[in-house]
Amino acid sequence: MPIPDVKIFKNLFPTLKVPIFAIITQIKTHINMKPNNLFETVGTISKKELLASFDYETDNAMVLESLKPYPGYHGTTVPDSLNPNSLFFVTNKKYSGESIIRATMEVKKTFEPTFDAVPGQITVFNTLTPCIRIKNLMSIHNIEPLVKSYREAGIGFLKSKKILSFNGLIKIRKYFTLDIVDSGIYFDIEVPQMAYFEIPGLLSWNTFEEITYRLKPNVDYNNFDAALGVFFTPKGVVDVVRIFHETLQIKDIRYLREKYLEEISRLT
Repeated sequence: MPIPDVKIFKNLFPTLKVPIFAIITQIKTHINMKPNNLFETVGTISKKELLASFDYETDNAMVLESLKPYPGYHGTTVPDSLNPNSLFFVTNKKYSGESIIRATMEVKKTFEPTFDAVPGQITVFNTLTPCIRIKNLMSIHNIEPLVKSYREAGIGFLKSKKILSFNGLIKIRKYFTLDIVDSGIYFDIEVPQMAYFEIPGLLSWNTFEEITYRLKPNVDYNNFDAALGVFFTPKGVVDVVRIFHETLQIKDIRYLREKYLEEISRLT
């Protein structure tokens, strides 16, 4: 079955806000089913984003929103301000990952709007705070009923209060479905704007941030957002860097990996 090209999609859907590249990649994925080098695992992603309290009906729960989900990338995929792109429901205590996942499964039995949820934690003014990261909730009007549904499933939340914007370090635990496109390089099947490459070991966030700030002004390919990741595999822990860009190419990921590895070797 032939794959429609980008020009055809643009002509058919001139006002479409979803990246054309992402649509075609998803179509290819569904037609081809599974790639030859499928890799599925769980792991974590750590990143820093500009956060603030969400000023809308939240059923008196503390909800933070990311004001810029991919701060290092400057492209055309700007989220619609009326539709929350990345939210954090701040819980009143630390729930296990299993508890959050089971509660989410229970909520989805009756909550009709689609959304994605994963357990996580945010460093809020030097305090580690547990949360549920919510993505792809299509309307702000769905936030309050979603909070109520989680409460009915046994999850409690801190009370809402005004929090001015701040840079928060976020860590989420999630499931990955990846295509191994080269040795130590992975493309995300579910989110085709994301790629990952392996690094030799654990980096502190401060070291990783220093490397990224140092690289950006000094490399040809510098319009990307970067985060730290960990994959849990049967052989042990694999440390990775996550790269976000609207149209990923393997040559650019190889280039960035080379530059990051040079900096890591120099600093460690």
